[in-house]
Amino acid sequence: MLTRACAGALLLSGAIAAAQAPAPRATNVVSGCVERFDPAADYFPDKTTIEDAASFTVEYRRSYKVVTVKEAYVGGPAEHYVLLQCGAPAPALTGEFAGAQVVPVPITSLFVFSTTHLSLLTDLNRMDVLTGVAQRDAVIDAQAEARIAAGKVVEFARAGLQIDVERVVSTKPAVLMAGGTPTPTLSVIKAAGVPVVSNTEWLEPTALGRAEWVKYMALFLNEEREAQTQYAEMKGRYRALSARAVARPEGERPLVMTGRSTRGQFVIAGGRSYVAALIKDAGGRYAWADNTAVASATVDLEAQIQRAANADIWINGGGWKSVQAMLEDEPRYVAFKAYRQGQVWVYERRQKPDGANDYWSRSVTHPDLLLADIVKIFFPRSFPDHVFEWYMPVPSQ
Repeated sequence: MLTRACAGALLLSGAIAAAQAPAPRATNVVSGCVERFDPAADYFPDKTTIEDAASFTVEYRRSYKVVTVKEAYVGGPAEHYVLLQCGAPAPALTGEFAGAQVVPVPITSLFVFSTTHLSLLTDLNRMDVLTGVAQRDAVIDAQAEARIAAGKVVEFARAGLQIDVERVVSTKPAVLMAGGTPTPTLSVIKAAGVPVVSNTEWLEPTALGRAEWVKYMALFLNEEREAQTQYAEMKGRYRALSARAVARPEGERPLVMTGRSTRGQFVIAGGRSYVAALIKDAGGRYAWADNTAVASATVDLEAQIQRAANADIWINGGGWKSVQAMLEDEPRYVAFKAYRQGQVWVYERRQKPDGANDYWSRSVTHPDLLLADIVKIFFPRSFPDHVFEWYMPVPSQ
């Protein structure tokens, strides 16, 4: 039996141990490092759940996460990134994770190669970590522009998107987020100690899957809670609008074509692309729905005429200043009904004179607004209150 003295001593020692042990975390660490590491603690109580994105996954351990990009570039292998809570010891990595890049999180600085990465930071309210952009002239995000103007962001790939290796390595960002194109330059940067991670949201087959890459960015910032909330709210709006659009009678649903001609070849959105999925979710019928490409695809102009001559709507061509300029570009555009009836729409409503286009930034994480634009193009009388965000008809003059 325990004496009262022994029992008291045990209670006292237990109280001291409890006082010394770190309290269970209520939220993720979104700033700084843990000061006293506890191997039994779960440092990521806020976890993300992937719902629609098909191209990345995450596995949680107590003090690190393993993020996998399933196809680091078109036709390429999977890449694994170990996101280690800052202040925790590096884990022993074996098997398929051996040799994976290790990135302390939350990151404090970020170089982004694509403007599509900027909206991810804006929506998470974490533009504070942006320290590098490939080309300043391509930036249209207001928060990013403000940081550039304040001298807090460097340009690292101005000339033809050729990366200035010396600038990247000397600045040493916590992460360089690449766009999913392999180059020897990126290998040199990784060898110099700068983690390079791939962002291939453009390979997603749906607009929702593309938007869910906000959760990918959140993983590097420990902002899973914010990303989960924002994505759920946006997805709810998207699904509600799509349900209204696809409920239209079949006879009212327009036939839709995409793309533009270049030297007799027509570049279209692939039939398994997010653009094709948007057309379907907006209540349209895509002329190339049976195409199997997940990104863009190229077909003969004659094949496009055969498929889409009677299309009611033409979207996602771009670059034309007027319908007359379209014919100067390619006289055979007159073969398309959509051209003759003034139903050619481009996403250049929010574009700066130097070419920076908000479509290639904010639309990534706001497919609900993007869908609303397309739904109004398809059914203008049914959705009169929506104000276009990105789309506009090609001017007649």
